[in-house]
Amino acid sequence: MAAYCHDLVTREGIKRMIKSVRGLDVAAKIQAKLGEGPTWNKKLGVLHCVDIFGKKVYTHNPGLGTIDYFSTEMFPGAVLTTTANKLAIALDDGIYLADLDGKNLEKKFSIEPEILGNRMNDAKCDPNGVLFGGTMGDGNSPTGSLYRIDSQGFKKVCEDVTVSNGLAWSPDVSKMYYIDSGKKSVQVSDFDSSTSSIVGFRNFIEFPDSFGIPDGMCADREGGIWVAFFGGQEVRRFSDQGVQTHSIKMPVPQITSCCFAGEDSTILYITTASIDLGDGRKIGKDDGNLFCIDVGIPGSGTVPFAI
Repeated sequence: MAAYCHDLVTREGIKRMIKSVRGLDVAAKIQAKLGEGPTWNKKLGVLHCVDIFGKKVYTHNPGLGTIDYFSTEMFPGAVLTTTANKLAIALDDGIYLADLDGKNLEKKFSIEPEILGNRMNDAKCDPNGVLFGGTMGDGNSPTGSLYRIDSQGFKKVCEDVTVSNGLAWSPDVSKMYYIDSGKKSVQVSDFDSSTSSIVGFRNFIEFPDSFGIPDGMCADREGGIWVAFFGGQEVRRFSDQGVQTHSIKMPVPQITSCCFAGEDSTILYITTASIDLGDGRKIGKDDGNLFCIDVGIPGSGTVPFAI
């Protein structure tokens, strides 16, 4: 009984130590079906993101308050900037390059075209500009993989993945964090920054069902990671020791991903979804919108794909 009481007091103490971040704003009323993959374009000062089920790639200019988009024929899992002033888009069967307005689309790498039902999902570059991107199938079976992709080609670095999602690196680039949503955890691997290589993933933080499904993720300059929880109505920050330190309560339940508005910026952008799950919940006017908030901690920047 004493041990139980001590555990209860400890957990309640941790809850009281978690800082609730306030001041959330709607950055753009896009009402995406499945908003995802936010990435900051440092050169242009704009934010790119995708609507996977809506088959759209968005560009939000916070300075002008504008939102533009172009449509895709396939599902866009993620969008990234490149060193060639183009966009890299993770579409169903590989990585494509396109102009900033979506024109001149061309396939750069064909990935898993032989696995019917699989598609590319989340993707992000390490500080060297090497792209890591993964695949998923029906969301229930481990038919996906994670790939390391550079200008010369790609190779599989992790298999038996259910839903390849969030990616992030520690400030000193000695560790890489990864979310396979099917595992309901954040995994971590030692990372060789000289070769952009992982050693092997192991569990870092395991989440209870009450948190929702871990989805997209980003890192800050203080070593923390910010995790979006689909169905959990919350973005949570965890320290490099795996302890929750901050919470962003959201007005919508389906939180999908997040990213900072450039290196050392304290503005966090958050994507959401408006999927009808058949649970009787009515889709509201804010579901699927793009949100932003000042979290008071400088973030890691978005690195362009070195092509």
